[in-house]
Order: sequence, then C-alpha cells, then structure tokens
Amino acid sequence: MSLIAPSDGWFSKRTAKDERIWILIAFVLCVFLFIWMIMWHVVGKQNPSNTTYKTTTEEFGRLHDAYVQKHMVGMDNGIPVVKPEPNSDVILMGQMWRWSPVLILQQDEWYNLHISSTDIVHGFSLQPSNMNFQIYPEYDYVLRFKPTASGEYKILCNEYCGIGHHIMIGKIVVVQDDSELSQYGYDPNTFEKTRATAGSADEDISGWSEAQLVEAGETAFNIKGCNACHKTDGTSEIGPALNGLFGSTVTVTEDGARKDVVADDAYIALSISDPQRQVKVGFEEIAMASLELSDNEMKQMIAYIKSIK
Repeated sequence: MSLIAPSDGWFSKRTAKDERIWILIAFVLCVFLFIWMIMWHVVGKQNPSNTTYKTTTEEFGRLHDAYVQKHMVGMDNGIPVVKPEPNSDVILMGQMWRWSPVLILQQDEWYNLHISSTDIVHGFSLQPSNMNFQIYPEYDYVLRFKPTASGEYKILCNEYCGIGHHIMIGKIVVVQDDSELSQYGYDPNTFEKTRATAGSADEDISGWSEAQLVEAGETAFNIKGCNACHKTDGTSEIGPALNGLFGSTVTVTEDGARKDVVADDAYIALSISDPQRQVKVGFEEIAMASLELSDNEMKQMIAYIKSIK
C-alpha cells in the first residue's frame, strides 16, 4: 500500500527480468512517439506552428468589423467576402453560428491568418485538407501559411457549439488569378468593392436618405453576423424571422410575464442592445448576445430591419 514505507535497500534490489523488458519496451515506445510527433509536424505538415496572443472577444470583434469594412469586395449568402493582398494579415472570426469573412486567397502566396472566437469554443476544421484547431475565445491564433493548391475549401466547426452548430460552415477559395472566380460563383467583371459607406461613429448622418440608411444597415447586419440566426425569408430555425416585423404585434416574456408589444423603433433598439429584456415567446431558451453598436450603426440597423417586408 502507498501508506506503507518500502523496506530498506529496495532501490538497489535487482529488478526482475520480465519487469526490465516491459520498462525497456515502454521507454522505446515513448521515444518513438516523441520523434514521430516531431516528424508528423515537420514532414507530415500537420499541426502547424502558430503564435498566440491574448485578446478579448470585444476587441477581436471590433478588429473583424473594421477589417471587413475596409477590405470587403462582395457578399456570399450574407457573409462578407474579402480578397486580401498577399503577405498581409487576414482576419477570420468564429461566432455562433458562422465563420466570417469568406476568404479569397492567391495560390502560392504567404498570409498571416488571425483566428479567434467571439463567444465560445469552436473547432476549426479545414476540409478536405483536414487541418484542425481548437479556437478559444480571448486568444488570437496567428498562423503563417501558404495555400499551394487552388480550389474551394470548407471550414467546419467540429466542436459542438449549440443549436446552429450544423450550419456553421465557412469558406476559403484559393485561385491562381481572378479569371477563376467565376468557377466559384463570383463574377470577375463585377467583383469589385461593394461595401456601403457606413460613415464613422461620430459622423452626422441626419441628412442621409432612407435608402442610404438601409444600405448601410444591411452591411452592418451582415458584418455583425445577425443573419446567422435571423432570416429574412420567413424561416425561424434559430432566431425570430425579421420580415414583416416592424409595426407588428409581438408576444414577449418580460420579468416572467407575457405581454404584447408593438415592434417599433424602440422595441428593435432594445432587442439589439438588451436582447434578454423582452424575449419573443417561443425563443426563451435561445440566448442572444447583445451587439456593440454605435449610434449611427443602431440607426442604420433599425432602418434596414424596418425595410424587410
């Protein structure tokens, strides 16, 4: 028993032959696995080295939003598309339940890929290359890499992250030149910068037309990832659908009691800034994260939601 001290001279006692054989086998196996792990990293090109920095979910979210607004060249099913310059920093954000943005990269060029999560742990799985990483919030994983084969690569989340886990699929497209973009559903002739002019946080947008507000609001809606849960086609798999919302009567739960409210500007603003205050009946078990919006972004977002018929 572990509570009884060994007898005197136990250390110098000769070990039995069969025990020595097992110790030798275990030692050789450990050395082999140690060397194999290094070879798998270097020769097998698995588990590539990365540099990790401490960050916050809010800081990385702002970094993602600013990067997308600056470099966005289009949209792909509501996800911003970015085509960064070779040998530049690339931002990829994991968020319930999407990977943003879609990346279009140049074959045989180096990039510095920054990956992080803004909510919970996600699993980054690049297919069919079968590269796998655990992506934790509050850590910025920086991977320097060079895509060597053109094609479309899917990013799957292989760490269960909630009700929308099955739809969390991102995309990286690797091309040799822009003429290949049409193969992946993009039009090279019109694949230019299409981001709306959202204006700065302190800019006076009081003179903007309703069309300008709606356009900028749609951009903010997609960049912030609202479309991951809220659809505009009438479906409501994860969050309530937004089409026809404005002006309608919504039954919500507030402080444990049900009541009917009118979906006006104030209701939309409250649902964005404090989504757990008034929760639409039927969606009480799905927690929505509050969004960090400037006054301008809030005004633009409300205008866009009001426009969805």
